[in-house]
Amino acid sequence: MSLLAPWFLAGLVAIGVPIAIHLINRERKAVVPFPSLMFLQRVPYRSVRRQKLRHLLLFALRCLALFLFVAAFARPFFAKPITAAASGGAKERVILLDRSYSMGYGSRWKAAQDSARAAVANIGAQDRATLVSFANEASALTEPTADRTNFERAIARATPSAEGTRYGPALKLAGDILGASNMPNREVVLISDFQRRGWSTQAEIRLPAGVTFTTMDVSGQDVADVAVTAVSTDRASDEDGAPVTVTARLSNTGTVARTLDATLELAGRVVGSSRVTVPAAGSAQAQFAPTTVPGGVTRGLVRVPGDALAANDQFFFTLAPDEAVSVLIVEPIQARVNQALYLRRALEIGNHPRFRVDVKRVDSITPRDFAARGLVVLDEVAPPGGELGVALRAELRAGVGLLVVPGDLAADRTPKEWADVLRFTVGDIVNRAGAGGARLARLSYASPVFEAFAASGTGDFASAHIFQHRMLRVVGDSGILAWYDDGTPALVERSVGQGRVLIWSSSIDDYWTDLPMQPVFLPLMRQIARHTGRFSDSKPWFTAGDVLDLSRHGELTTRLVVKAAPGAEAPVLSIVSPTGKRVRFSDSVHTATLTERGFYELRTNATAEGSGRPVAVNVDPAESDLAHVEPRELVAAALATAGPASSASGADAGTAAERERGQRVWWYLLVAAFLVLAAETMLSNRLSGAVAQ
Repeated sequence: MSLLAPWFLAGLVAIGVPIAIHLINRERKAVVPFPSLMFLQRVPYRSVRRQKLRHLLLFALRCLALFLFVAAFARPFFAKPITAAASGGAKERVILLDRSYSMGYGSRWKAAQDSARAAVANIGAQDRATLVSFANEASALTEPTADRTNFERAIARATPSAEGTRYGPALKLAGDILGASNMPNREVVLISDFQRRGWSTQAEIRLPAGVTFTTMDVSGQDVADVAVTAVSTDRASDEDGAPVTVTARLSNTGTVARTLDATLELAGRVVGSSRVTVPAAGSAQAQFAPTTVPGGVTRGLVRVPGDALAANDQFFFTLAPDEAVSVLIVEPIQARVNQALYLRRALEIGNHPRFRVDVKRVDSITPRDFAARGLVVLDEVAPPGGELGVALRAELRAGVGLLVVPGDLAADRTPKEWADVLRFTVGDIVNRAGAGGARLARLSYASPVFEAFAASGTGDFASAHIFQHRMLRVVGDSGILAWYDDGTPALVERSVGQGRVLIWSSSIDDYWTDLPMQPVFLPLMRQIARHTGRFSDSKPWFTAGDVLDLSRHGELTTRLVVKAAPGAEAPVLSIVSPTGKRVRFSDSVHTATLTERGFYELRTNATAEGSGRPVAVNVDPAESDLAHVEPRELVAAALATAGPASSASGADAGTAAERERGQRVWWYLLVAAFLVLAAETMLSNRLSGAVAQ
């Protein structure tokens, strides 16, 4: 038997209370009036009875009640013997093989493979073992089996990855596998260099009760390493061919300073070198002379001489000019004077990003006007039909943004073929001028349009008056980004393929609202154009394990032609890894996990190999910190969660129910305590009545 709350046993001290009461309780004296004591002889009075325990049965009941209360709160339970600790019987073993890139240091990986082979050498015919590899995430390389040939093949095929270390997912997967096992013996074998950065004491780990945890440390003693951890660029201007200054940050984890030559490569050729001394357990910068960069997106690489950990001796990056977002504003044939003036000026002010704005009347638009645009604005113009409509919808699905401003346009002007694209209905005109105008009362700060205004005082939308607006009716998966004070939608968004559609229910000039006169108008329009046009800062590199989301990085596909030519099959956008693995994107798939180090390439099936958009991926620089965590610290934390907190799935479901039944003892003790108290009360009343008589 064990106790869940043994500290409550300190309450047994309370048993001394009934003892004290029975010992010091004095007899009650009867007061008798007497005229004088002068003729009486003083005789010393001594009571022996009051120094002895009286009413032993009552005393025992009181002590028993206190004992039962204390025992109930201590929560005793009967633990079933753990069969997993038995010395005999079949065994379920999970071997966790660390394949983070720090395992490529020196001979660690060979030692890890040898340790994995040794871990399955004694697997018997009745036993089962599973090989799990892990870095950022964990995955099983084999099914539970006793076939050592399968293990040998899996161990030989495994290689260190470009990702960092995380022990939590690996231990969780091991707990799931062992929790579903009915074997009497269960064991986890962890083979790793035990990098401190990979272990978090907050990691959620669930190991079933009775699991044996074995560690195999292959770290060794030497941790000296020089790594390229970051690169920064300073471009003289945004023009193609402008000189660029590249600076690299180097770190040294060794105990001796290192002097070395760092080299810079651009577009596949060496363009500079820098000699730098990196202090022991410190960092230094290597700055290269300004270099002229070819036009477009350029591949860059900074490298240092190879050492024991080659994965972080190179740093990949891309250089891309700050391209302007091309915006087309389409006006009606009889546009108001300066109808597009406010929006145009708001977009043309500033350079991050730069917007190149063209304004055209609807009767002069051709399908070619939609090509290579980041954003198309229909300013009180109906979505086009016919050939224009086909071209605009193709561009929209390929990634072009569309901002619709219906204004006083008749609702029946929208062609039917746009119904499935827009998925929101434009209703009647709502006149709010008599009430002083509507207000923007609620904003979705989770949207990129408004997240820049989330901080208090950065945007006063309540000061704007909306005197007229259209009633918008949302259908299906369209999202509302802003609401008026009466709860009706003001700004609505919907994703279409790779593109986005936003509809603003009022005007973008001073015709229906004074919003263009408010300070918040300029940043709001730029945020809408930035988000709808899928602009984001050109990211020079990603980290292995990152998820590339093209819906948030439209700048990566700006120069790729992804729309179909008339009568031709639509090209498919895909990303190809350094080892040639391909992930295809579609309307429903716009993300890819970057797991390899080097240059990925975004291209279509109509793009020649090597001419697509490069995407640089590097190892996590934090993994270069080879600081060691003691295996026993990790084991202690993992086993501390075993027992009652184990998973209730599979074979553990029955043991969880048994543990619950075993812990019901406290309830019976509590009932017994109340029954004893009841008996004590009855006996006490009876004795008190006898004394009174």
